[in-house]
Amino acid sequence: MPLPTWRGFAAWSAAGATVYILALWGASAFLHQDIMRAILRPTGVTAQLGLGLIVSIAAAGFTNRKRPVNVRTLRNFLVQNAAAVIALLLAIAGFSALARMDAVGPSEWVAAVTGATLVALAIVGGLAMASARTGFALIDDEAAAEDMGQRSRLYACSFIWIAACGLLLIGLSLAGPQGLLSPAAALVGALAAGALLAGLGVATWRLSDELTRTLSNETGAMAFYLVLALGGGWATLAHLGFVTAPAPLAWLTMFIVVMFVASFIVLARRRLLTL
Repeated sequence: MPLPTWRGFAAWSAAGATVYILALWGASAFLHQDIMRAILRPTGVTAQLGLGLIVSIAAAGFTNRKRPVNVRTLRNFLVQNAAAVIALLLAIAGFSALARMDAVGPSEWVAAVTGATLVALAIVGGLAMASARTGFALIDDEAAAEDMGQRSRLYACSFIWIAACGLLLIGLSLAGPQGLLSPAAALVGALAAGALLAGLGVATWRLSDELTRTLSNETGAMAFYLVLALGGGWATLAHLGFVTAPAPLAWLTMFIVVMFVASFIVLARRRLLTL
């Protein structure tokens, strides 16, 4: 049975803190850096790590406060977060090496981190979908697990689509005069990713029911207004000289991020996003 809200918040906050500390320990070992020294010495890094701990505690506690606390849910929480942390650590290690060679700039960094996050989310979603068909039960809600098992083709197309968006951003962030990919190779990869995204979009539309198609249409409309507000405001301030004009890769990253933000807003408006 679910615990009272405040107890659930406290229990999952502790789980979030544990995952954060283990992630720091793993990052220090993987990246060969002494993070403990930065924690013990009062520096700006200490403040950043402390802020990250507070955000992890608050996010884990708030988003899971109504989630039952038992061996199964704790196992699922650890497996899902471990998969995401490992994927992000690998991405950070790779792009840190590129940064030391001055091969990436701020726009490339933002695109790369965004792409790595999308790939990590797709991996976690793929693990959840696979568990729904194998009985490993990485999904706490039995109804959601059954729905994912029955509509596995739709979910598979969706997760591959998310991963393709992430790989597109990563590939473009690696392109350039000093990057790992030449402009021609990056263009070929971008065209291939675009074709894959278009094909998956058509397949997803055909596999979707009426409610899913309605949500998709509303997401497109919401994304348009968000891009008009955010992108238009940024472009206006840049034209007037208050800020730096956004780079082309920054625009592409914003388009993709806004699309996912719009989907969450649409789900929340229809009360389909439960927290």
